[in-house]
Amino acid sequence: MREFLNVSTTLTLAAIGACTLLLAGDALAFTSGVSRGPQLPPHVSGASSLAGSSLPFASAQEVMGAKGVVCFGMGFGILMALSRGLSQSRVSCKASFEQPGSLVVKEKDTDISKIAYLQDVPRTIIEKDTLEKLLKVTPRDQWEDPPEDTYLYTLKTFAEVYGPGKATKMGWWDYFRLKVDLPDTAELQDEEDALYVSEYYRLMMEGKVPFAVPGPAGYWYTGAIIQWKGKEPFAGDQVQTLLENGRWSKQFLSNLAFYREGLKPWQRGLEIGMAHGYFLIGPFTSLGPLRNTPEAATVGLLCGCAIVGIVSVGGLIFGSTIKPTRFDKPGDKPAAGFIEMINWHAIGGLGGAGFAHALITIFGS
Repeated sequence: MREFLNVSTTLTLAAIGACTLLLAGDALAFTSGVSRGPQLPPHVSGASSLAGSSLPFASAQEVMGAKGVVCFGMGFGILMALSRGLSQSRVSCKASFEQPGSLVVKEKDTDISKIAYLQDVPRTIIEKDTLEKLLKVTPRDQWEDPPEDTYLYTLKTFAEVYGPGKATKMGWWDYFRLKVDLPDTAELQDEEDALYVSEYYRLMMEGKVPFAVPGPAGYWYTGAIIQWKGKEPFAGDQVQTLLENGRWSKQFLSNLAFYREGLKPWQRGLEIGMAHGYFLIGPFTSLGPLRNTPEAATVGLLCGCAIVGIVSVGGLIFGSTIKPTRFDKPGDKPAAGFIEMINWHAIGGLGGAGFAHALITIFGS
């Protein structure tokens, strides 16, 4: 540290001297070295006497003196030396294998002191809190000879190779494997956490999930269990929700024209088309760019008919390629019922749009 202090002080003094010499002269904006005196206006009292003198600005040497400059350099060197020493001590505490104070395991622990590889484990390999939790979650009979698929076995492998009296330099590959194989404290689960995780996985495998509500600090578990998966994995009931599988939702969906029992394909298409065509022209009429003109209802009618035509063409393409057989009768060609529904959907859509246009034209203001 003394050598570093001397070098830093010398460099500081050299830097101050170089700035004083190089920035002297007219460069008054940078330094107050040896230069001309201040240029005062002629009417200022004493300006004539000051203008002819070579009195410089107050330089660093005049303000602090030679001893002050030296003390400034020494203070700078001391600060640099202290910062360097602190950084070196911090690194050495993390990276040194031979420092007695950096050992994780102490001799006062009688159970650990009986196990050879747990003696003098450096903090570079594992931190104290991680080791304590690792030993806590591992059965006591596995400490001395842990299974190969456990974290403790990885710790034993590295602890038997590196440490005081052993290898003190670790290759980059061993260090990489050490950081990858050894867990963090948050990854270790005690008995309570393990029971919770195993119970959660058991519920998930049975198609159940604990019901929780969002709160300000995360989720609050209510204690209720939701059965989200059906009984038959391949029967289309893999995911069941309150919205989709509730009694009201089922009744509502079963009353729609697409799912209602007892209707013919043309009846389904006509009802679906009339419902869509009736409300499609409203947004174009009320919110379109021509909403404040007499032609607003006509523009809405044309836009609604265009959308019905686009949807109908898409439905015909779908029926011709995918060929759904939901509405087919025995002996019909594939997708015959679906295509019939789409054709009547176009007729119903145009009729619904025309009926809405008539209402807007007759009763509109």
